[in-house]
Amino acid sequence: MARNTRADLRKLPMFAGLSRRALARVDSLLTPVVFNDGDVLCQEGKLGREAFVIVSGEVEVSRGAEHLATLGEGSVVGELALLGHGPRTATVTAAGLVQALVMSAQEFASVLAEPVVADEVRRVAAERSGALVAA
Repeated sequence: MARNTRADLRKLPMFAGLSRRALARVDSLLTPVVFNDGDVLCQEGKLGREAFVIVSGEVEVSRGAEHLATLGEGSVVGELALLGHGPRTATVTAAGLVQALVMSAQEFASVLAEPVVADEVRRVAAERSGALVAA
């Protein structure tokens, strides 16, 4: 997967409101990765060491045998384990070819230093935490 341009990053909702300087900083922390159909991005119960931003394609989110969601472009996955410093709360599996951006726990913390990104990630995490409790 080719390196995303800053214009491409700006198309993703969590990065849309960043200044040029902040976008350049965030861009330096992200690594492009490609997953094939059936590849597991996050495994329920395992220690979370990274988070992913889906650039294209879709992923299936499940807990046990229960399907929780299908997520696509612009979605963040793996963030709950990093925010809570605990195990993964769900399994995330590529449903076809998926292009994503990966960041380590340390890079994720640096990305969260940008208030616009932190607000979006925390909003999504709160929604997911509530959905997981209800599931």
